[in-house]
Amino acid sequence: MQEKISHLQFSCLLFGFIAGFESLFLTEAKLMKQDVWIANVFNLVAGITLLAIITFVQRQFPNHNMTEICDKLLGKWPSKVLLCVYLLSNLETASGGFRAVSMFYTTVILPNTRPDYLILVYAACSTYAVYIGLGTLARTNLIIIPFFLIGFLATCLFIIPEIQTNPFLPQLQSSKVNMVIGSMHLFTFTFSQMITFGFLMSRVENKNKIFSSCTIAMCMSALYLVMISYLTLSSLGFNYIETSTYPFFSTIQLVKLGEYLERIEILLIGLWTVLTMVYIIVMQYVFTLVAGHVFGISKKKPFLFAIGLLYFAHASKSYIRTADHFTYGTKIYPLSSLLPCIVFPLVLIVMTLIKKNRG
Repeated sequence: MQEKISHLQFSCLLFGFIAGFESLFLTEAKLMKQDVWIANVFNLVAGITLLAIITFVQRQFPNHNMTEICDKLLGKWPSKVLLCVYLLSNLETASGGFRAVSMFYTTVILPNTRPDYLILVYAACSTYAVYIGLGTLARTNLIIIPFFLIGFLATCLFIIPEIQTNPFLPQLQSSKVNMVIGSMHLFTFTFSQMITFGFLMSRVENKNKIFSSCTIAMCMSALYLVMISYLTLSSLGFNYIETSTYPFFSTIQLVKLGEYLERIEILLIGLWTVLTMVYIIVMQYVFTLVAGHVFGISKKKPFLFAIGLLYFAHASKSYIRTADHFTYGTKIYPLSSLLPCIVFPLVLIVMTLIKKNRG
C-alpha cells in the first residue's frame, strides 16, 4: 500500500471524487435555486483555503504521512482521539455514499432489487479496489475522466436547445437560512473532504505541485457543479427540481440523438457509477490507513475484509429511507463533520506554526 502516484493522478482523483457523488441530488440547487452559484463560490474559496492549510502542514514534514504528523504535533493519545473522530466521520460519509447509489439504482433502474444486495456488491468492489492499491485506482480514474468529460460536454450541447431563460436571474432571492444551509451542505460533501486527501499526500511523488494541480481540479469541479445546476434549473424549472429526487438525471433524460437513439443517459450513468465508486473507495482506503495507524496494525491487507464488512453493515443499517438520507445530509452532517473536516486541519496548522516558531 506504499505505491506512489503523480500529482496529475492525485488531482484527477480529487476531481473524480467530487464529480461523482455530488451531482446526484443537487440539494443546494433545490434550496437556493437561482442563488446556487453563491454556494459554489463559497465552496471553492473555502476548499482552496483548506487545501492550502493541509499542503502547508505536509510540506513541513515531507518525510512523514499525515497520521505520523498528527502524532508529532499533538502527541500520541490526543492524536489517536482526533483520528478516531475522523474514522467515525469517514464511516458515516462512506455509508451515505453506499446508500445514495443504492437508492438511485433501486428507484430508477432496478426497482425490484433489495438495496442491501447492491450495497454488498459495492462493498465487495470497494474492498477489492483497496486491496489492489492506490496506484491502480488512480490510473483507472485517469482513464475514466476523459470519457466522463466528453459525455458530459456532449450532453450539455444537446440540452442547450431546451434552455428558455437564464435560471440565475434575478439574483439574491433565497433566504439567508437557505443560503447558509445550501452552502454548508455543498462544502461538507465536497471540498471539506480535503482532510481525507491530506492522508494521501505523502503518496504523491512531487509534493511541491500538489497545491497547484489540486487547485485546478477544484476549479474544474466547481465549474462542473455550476454547469449542472444551470442546465438543470434552466431546462426543468424551479418547481420541478423541488419535487425531483434526482434532478440532473431528469435533465439528461431530455437528451435524444436522432429519432431512434434515446436513453443516452444510461452511458453517463455508467460513468457516474464508476466515479461514485471512486468516492467510496478513496474513503475506505483512507479509513484503512488511519485505522491501521491508530490500532497499530502493520499488515493491513488481512484487515481489509473486516473493514469491508464494517462498511457493509453500517451502510445497510443507515439512512434506510430517502427522507432520512436527505434530512441527515442537510441538517446533521454539516454540523457533525465540522470537527474532523474543519477543526482538525485548523488544530494541525496552529500546532505546526507554534512548533515552527519554537524551532
